[in-house]
Amino acid sequence: ALACPECPCHLLLVAHDGEQVVGWCRVFPTACEGTAEVGIGLLPPYRNHGLGSRMLRQAMRWARRKGLRSLTLTTRVDNHRAIHLFQRHGFLIVGYEEPGWLRMEMPLQPSNGKE
Repeated sequence: ALACPECPCHLLLVAHDGEQVVGWCRVFPTACEGTAEVGIGLLPPYRNHGLGSRMLRQAMRWARRKGLRSLTLTTRVDNHRAIHLFQRHGFLIVGYEEPGWLRMEMPLQPSNGKE
């Protein structure tokens, strides 16, 4: 993602406070056509201020514009803050992976051009 920032198949968002990187959000294609995987992370002092939601919404807009049908992610079952964030944005729990990991997915509606 860093070597080819204009690549149309992935997205990498980086949040910063001055010169300090404080968060990231990435969307990469999966082996399943029309689906991409989301990852997101923020430094603790920058959580609960809406930054994760803004990055996630931007990632969702990008995915819709690319014509993706769904986004998927994996998070720890004890990461309640992340699970709440993802559910608030439309992700559904679809199963469990190896012990301690939760799989979530969000079907995407086609972009209506207003985003």
